[in-house]
Amino acid sequence: MVDNNNYKTFLEGNFLRLILEVSEWMEAEMIELNKNSEYQGSPAEVKIFNALRGKEKSISELARSLGISRQAVHKKTHRLKELGYLDLISSNDNKKDRLIVITEKGQAVRKQGADHLIKIEEKLSWSIGERNFEFMKEILRTHVEKNG
Repeated sequence: MVDNNNYKTFLEGNFLRLILEVSEWMEAEMIELNKNSEYQGSPAEVKIFNALRGKEKSISELARSLGISRQAVHKKTHRLKELGYLDLISSNDNKKDRLIVITEKGQAVRKQGADHLIKIEEKLSWSIGERNFEFMKEILRTHVEKNG
């Protein structure tokens, strides 16, 4: 438990805050790298590509995994469909549901995003040291595998 005398120190260096700051830095780096690319997606659109992980998902599944409304997912996926990065197809399981599919053009965007992530990770690794970076990734990977 944090007492009144050291809560400010705790809040400045707590794990969640540090992870969020690194995440915000990485997002800003991604936006900067995207400025020189054909696709200059918003952070929300990048999150959609990340949540799809190259697989088909329904609008409902994607909304749940992102923690946003179906309407928000629908709006963003339709914009990405208009740009030719995603397609919507009918589901075999549920005719009402539509599946989001990444197009060939969208796969090229995913590759571009992966290239950008490599550059960002290299920058972070250089900043904190390769050994620390790999150790941090392994710890986080272990947590994700155990806790979904």
